[in-house]
Amino acid sequence: MRRSISPLAAALVVVGLAFPPTEQPQDSVLLVTNKSENTISFINPETGEELARVETGPGPHEVAVTPDGSTAFVANYSTNSLTVIDVANRSAQGMIDLGEHQNPHGIVVSKDGKSVWVTTEGSQDLVEVDVESRQVKRAIHTGQRVTHMVALAESHDKAYTANIGSGNVTAIDTKKGEVIEQIRTGDGAEGIAVTPDEKFLLVTNRAAGTFTVIDIATHEIVKSLEVGGFPIRVEVTPDGKRALISQATSATLIEIMTDDWTPGRWLEVGAMPVGIEILPDGKTAIVANTRDDMLTVVDLDSFQAVRTITGGDEPDGMAYVGH
Repeated sequence: MRRSISPLAAALVVVGLAFPPTEQPQDSVLLVTNKSENTISFINPETGEELARVETGPGPHEVAVTPDGSTAFVANYSTNSLTVIDVANRSAQGMIDLGEHQNPHGIVVSKDGKSVWVTTEGSQDLVEVDVESRQVKRAIHTGQRVTHMVALAESHDKAYTANIGSGNVTAIDTKKGEVIEQIRTGDGAEGIAVTPDEKFLLVTNRAAGTFTVIDIATHEIVKSLEVGGFPIRVEVTPDGKRALISQATSATLIEIMTDDWTPGRWLEVGAMPVGIEILPDGKTAIVANTRDDMLTVVDLDSFQAVRTITGGDEPDGMAYVGH
């Protein structure tokens, strides 16, 4: 159920809601954006308990965390801003104004923790924000419609954006700050991930119902696979052996084996699954079901749902802090 934006959120005033933490921060915590109520939840992934809920800016879609787990950044789609979150204290630290860069969505933090990379759909840019100064460093114009999600291949000095409206991926040289090329993948290119060895870029094309594998060194398409329906996100297990795709219209999670890029198992989850978070041990995945306002916890060995967690209004983007 969608709710109207509160006056506080509209004014970009970030405060904690009436869900204060009742204990010291846990070693592990799952951060979940609730995009239709303008909040982010802190959830104990072991128990499913919500530890805190904090107000963000309007339209929080995706969240990314620094490598040390101290700070999270939330892309506020309905304003040109990022909310900065103190993870340990479960509180908002303020906003980063993106200025002319409109409708921020996909977001990642570099491995060295120095840069936040965020796509801006309205202005068709990939924006780099300096973590320390919390200022925009530069913007690289993709020129593509609905520049939505972003993935980094840092050993290649490359970034990639999935552009829904253009049905392609923009390859960017992050050292030079310029576009290398546009790679056609399929209508509705949206989900995007890089394999742990940084050899392959994976893309889900929601309107085409396909899954595309791209060689990062050459940008050649090495596999295009029909998966049907509305594949909307893709993530890869830490060992690189499996990719997981959320299939929104059929409410399923699809397993892809990366040795030959063939489908494995399918699992029914909740209504309109979007975000996928794979925990560092590679044994558990958590799927955000936006129309059920709940999360499905999946055992990746048995590929079965082991429990559900109640979420906020339209849970979507997630990030995990822990070991």
